[in-house]
Amino acid sequence: MFGLGAPSGEPDERQRRRRRWWVAGISIGAAIVVIALCVGSLAVISAVSGVRDRADDAREARALRDQSCLDLERRLNRLTPPGSTTTPNARAAAIRNEDSALRIYLNEVTDERSQDAWRRILDSRTVYADILERLAKSPSAPFYLPPKNDSGVLLTDELVDWSPASCTGPIRRLAAPDL
Repeated sequence: MFGLGAPSGEPDERQRRRRRWWVAGISIGAAIVVIALCVGSLAVISAVSGVRDRADDAREARALRDQSCLDLERRLNRLTPPGSTTTPNARAAAIRNEDSALRIYLNEVTDERSQDAWRRILDSRTVYADILERLAKSPSAPFYLPPKNDSGVLLTDELVDWSPASCTGPIRRLAAPDL
């Protein structure tokens, strides 16, 4: 009647073969759809997991950087501030002590841009301490010039922007060795 069987009620061989191919095609198509859905689901799960792993890594790196800044501040708080000294030699020694604490922190900084800025600040503080020692008996007092970037912005201001909030105190303290 609808072309599903032979008029006599017995399907002929050609009709059976066509039905088998039709069922096989539908089965293969269904299998491909199921496999595609599984692969797609696994890809989505993997992507979500990767995003979470990167977020966890970033969170852990921030926590380590915060802890490093707090450790630097603790080391600096144990030292005599250069501004509370009375002689140029004592001030130079206090600056060198702070610089030693900063060198320990620099070993933990992984960001090359921040590390370069910290090193330039450290170098300028070292030069200032050297001048203080050389001019200790001079009637004129030396002055500290904080380092700037190529645009004329103070490196300490850039470091405040680049660093975690816990680093702001040590940055401000190390920016003014004459206070």
